[in-house]
Amino acid sequence: MAAANQRTKRVEIQVENLNGHCTHGYKPGDIFTWQGLDTPLGGFCGGAYTTLFPILVALFSGARFHFEENPLSKTKMACPDNGNVVFKVTLID
Repeated sequence: MAAANQRTKRVEIQVENLNGHCTHGYKPGDIFTWQGLDTPLGGFCGGAYTTLFPILVALFSGARFHFEENPLSKTKMACPDNGNVVFKVTLID
């Protein structure tokens, strides 16, 4: 159990690119922000979340992507729908 005064890390997911139709209606520039590793509120796409979840775990565990412009971000995370939606994941704090 986490200490009561421990801050929960926040993450931002941004739609980088749209290469076709998105059944959830996501568009480039859409941003989703949430805390912790719980599934996001508001009906976020489950398929997209399964792709993004390993990166969230890595960032929350201290991983850094030094090959990216921002080591706290991972770009070009393609949705499992043939890559129609491409996301960028950024650890905020």
